[in-house]
Amino acid sequence: MKTPTTKKLTTEQQEQIIIYLYQFRYLIVRQLLKLLNHKDPRRIQEWLTDLVKRKYIAQIKNEEISKGFIYCLDTKARSVLKEEENIDSTVLGRLYKEKQKDVPFIKWHLFLTDIHLYFLSQKEKGQELNFFTAQELKGFGYFPDPLPSAFIEVVDKKETTRYFLDYFDEYIPAFAIRRRVKLYMEYLKSGSWEANTDNASFPSILFVLPSEKLKKHIQIYSRELFKKNLGDDIDLYLTTKNEIKTGQVNWKEAK
Repeated sequence: MKTPTTKKLTTEQQEQIIIYLYQFRYLIVRQLLKLLNHKDPRRIQEWLTDLVKRKYIAQIKNEEISKGFIYCLDTKARSVLKEEENIDSTVLGRLYKEKQKDVPFIKWHLFLTDIHLYFLSQKEKGQELNFFTAQELKGFGYFPDPLPSAFIEVVDKKETTRYFLDYFDEYIPAFAIRRRVKLYMEYLKSGSWEANTDNASFPSILFVLPSEKLKKHIQIYSRELFKKNLGDDIDLYLTTKNEIKTGQVNWKEAK
């Protein structure tokens, strides 16, 4: 008598979709095509439809955000995620809330994925790109508080370049961005980074801002602040949301 086989609940690609949704929280098909390095949207749609049907993921329809569906995790995804390392257990208890978030929150996370895709497009042959969202950084108590939008590592042979990335959308007031610059200065002075990373060099800081006007404002503000506080050890670079969208990014140093 043959032993009955258990059908695998999800394919490897579907499991990867679930992990990407844990990392970025919200994704659309266009982004998944690039993340999975896949050329056939119909095949990805089949995987998504199956995952929605079995409540691993949920789909959101809101044309203010996207003409197509937006995807997020649903309750049964915890059965896949709990097998993964470095998963924040508190996230698994609130998966049912993901599809209830408001429009600005979802838009913010979708654009963070676009920022990640921009960095992927800039990766050179032989380099490794590690992009960790705030969702993945919650267990690391020595990171800045509040956490950056993402922590980035570009590994080129034996050299690793690190960045703290903060993305500010149009809903964030200028004073909050100025306060963020001060927070990084205080964090640098605390020595927490060096103490917990075997004296690794302090990461450069990248700000993605909603407008050119705000980019210039933060550049001038930061330059004056660094002069007054001798913040020469902080490397802060600024760009805009539109530059990321077009791929024509000109990082302006705030020095």
